Amino acid sequence: MRTKLFSVGLILLMLCACREKTSIHKNAPFNQKIDALLKEAATTKDDNRKAALLGDASELLIAKGDFRQALLVAKQGEKANPTQKQCLVSIAEAELAHGKIEEARIKLEETLSRNPNYGRALFVRGNLEASLSNLNGAITNYAAAQKVGFTDSRLALNQGAILMRAKKTNEALAAYERAVREYPDRAEAYLGAGIASSKLKKKDKAKAYFTKVLELQPNGPSASRVRLWIKDL
Repeated sequence: MRTKLFSVGLILLMLCACREKTSIHKNAPFNQKIDALLKEAATTKDDNRKAALLGDASELLIAKGDFRQALLVAKQGEKANPTQKQCLVSIAEAELAHGKIEEARIKLEETLSRNPNYGRALFVRGNLEASLSNLNGAITNYAAAQKVGFTDSRLALNQGAILMRAKKTNEALAAYERAVREYPDRAEAYLGAGIASSKLKKKDKAKAYFTKVLELQPNGPSASRVRLWIKDL
């Protein structure tokens, strides 16, 4: 039963990690920033500037979880500048969210052929490989994104989840603990760290991480399972 509950927990981690960056991105100031970018893009006469503005807006829409609008905005930016890397990767990420694997891969390879060290493209390609259960491919791309300095809480969370699936538990714990340090408000980071610690028989550490999950999300989607895990330690 405990193993089954941990498996459910890992599924929840992957689902959470691949969605929006943080809930703060749904607030009014965040939406106002998107609106400002779109308004400026609509008035500028410079196509490169328009594409850059739409690229920024598409990234924020992705972060918000609005993949449909992000795709529309990014395609407008691609029309203005067919090589604008933010727009191309936003298209890829939105297509991937809609299950269009090959369309996403084409945009990623197109981007990386011109920008081989573009961290966001490497991260999204890692997500693509993860969606195909190509664990080694996902691990390689996530590591490459980390190496070039890509910063996004989803990177460490997705790394941790994939490393857990690959049964590289020590490496998974290191990824989750990095997420805890860099993004201390993310309950998913503590959840992953707790699961990894428990699997490594580090009971005190696991209990501390699980307790933090309940502090951050006492009625969250994993709360009932976390309480059972704490009792089982």
